Amino acid sequence: MRKHGYEGDDDGRVRGGAPHVTGGGHPGTPMQDDGPTYGVGAGGRPLWSERDRDSERIRALLRRAGCAGFIVSAGDAGLFLVTCTDPYPVATGRIVACVQALTRAGMAVAPLVGDSRTLQVRVTT
Repeated sequence: MRKHGYEGDDDGRVRGGAPHVTGGGHPGTPMQDDGPTYGVGAGGRPLWSERDRDSERIRALLRRAGCAGFIVSAGDAGLFLVTCTDPYPVATGRIVACVQALTRAGMAVAPLVGDSRTLQVRVTT
């Protein structure tokens, strides 16, 4: 039975509704039931895009290398920013260990100009 003013179909979908919920037509758009495209990262973080997957890869490398106290965020033009959250004297040693771990994994690493605690990382492999 339809209520007054209800514009949906008999199956409950509303005309013009969100295509990703009702099975609409953008290729590559995950359906509601598909879950994260690239699985989940540590702590259940959903990995919906390649950038999510690559940032989680950086986090995992840092964890395995014992490099705690870093934040990984997306930068511009395919770069990731890896920032040490420790006080300056501690950060210096941790940044060196971080650079070594990331370059061994085949990533391009460079310091961020004007910020001694942040590295620019490009996933190359």
